[in-house]
Amino acid sequence: MRRLSSRLERWPLLLENVPVPPSTRSRRLAAIGIGVAGLALSAFPDLPIPLALRATLGIASLLAIVWAAFARRSSRSRRLPSGTYLEADEAGITRTTRLDPGTRKSILEWDAPFGVALLASYGRPTALLAFTTPTQTRYVPARIDDRNEADDELLARIAVLADLDLVDGVAHDAALTSAATASLVRHVEGRDKHALGRVFLSDGKGTPIALDRATLAIGERSFDLTSKLEWRPLMFHESTGQAAALYQATWIRQAGSEVVLVAPMPASIVPRESTAHRDASGRLGRALTRDLRLLQAPAETPPSRDVRVAIDRPFMMAVRRVLDDAPLAARVLPDPPPRLTPTLRGTLP
Repeated sequence: MRRLSSRLERWPLLLENVPVPPSTRSRRLAAIGIGVAGLALSAFPDLPIPLALRATLGIASLLAIVWAAFARRSSRSRRLPSGTYLEADEAGITRTTRLDPGTRKSILEWDAPFGVALLASYGRPTALLAFTTPTQTRYVPARIDDRNEADDELLARIAVLADLDLVDGVAHDAALTSAATASLVRHVEGRDKHALGRVFLSDGKGTPIALDRATLAIGERSFDLTSKLEWRPLMFHESTGQAAALYQATWIRQAGSEVVLVAPMPASIVPRESTAHRDASGRLGRALTRDLRLLQAPAETPPSRDVRVAIDRPFMMAVRRVLDDAPLAARVLPDPPPRLTPTLRGTLP
């Protein structure tokens, strides 16, 4: 992060693991070939070469090989500016491309409602910062693999377990560094401390959905998360023609008002790599582990369409996280299926 003035700040998006350009690769191979040939000539005893020249040739050949080796190593680990950066001023946050200064996309405006969440997964170095407003959702790739302890604690407060397809889809995109990610989140917190973890969405019909630590608002309905309410996670199958789909859902009831938030079930949410859980370290890793418990849900019959509300799939865990933290919310179990009384053969009705 680079401070430009008291009112303007910028956070660059960097490219990770930039591939070696063809010209660099060819020069490196040529240097290795020349170095090997030079070493062979300097070590050949029958050539009429003065000793001083022989030593100079050997040293130059070794230097050529060393340069080729280190050039390859540095090209693998370098991070280069992408020319894109986030800029915060007195109006809000925008995404700007340096190659085209006229291209500016608004991320959020300070004088309008907004929220920020971090969509992350196990063992993945890249996550997504999700900036939500009542009218749009903007995603910014963010590195989280080299965060320090303070940044880890901050990002854990807004981290939500996301499916792998979403996170892996931006693995090679330009992203904020871990330090820049935490710096940006702190800047947002300085503007509105209640924005961290807050979410603004809408369903397929345009009905607004707003979630924070105290309230879940869906259109004209509002659920007070500081008062008693009931909720439970569930999943269900539903067929449309010849196709069948699996859905995840969250049922909520309070004071006679009932709603079921519905989203498609993610294809995969836990990496198969054996090191995934080990890599999910720190408070952020523990937060993602907790979301695994919230993900578990029994299969039930499809809920009535009258109470269903569609929600964006990445934010289902954010809803369950807030419900699980609500002090007076009760997670209930579905009613067990009725038991059939066995009928004895040979008895009279």
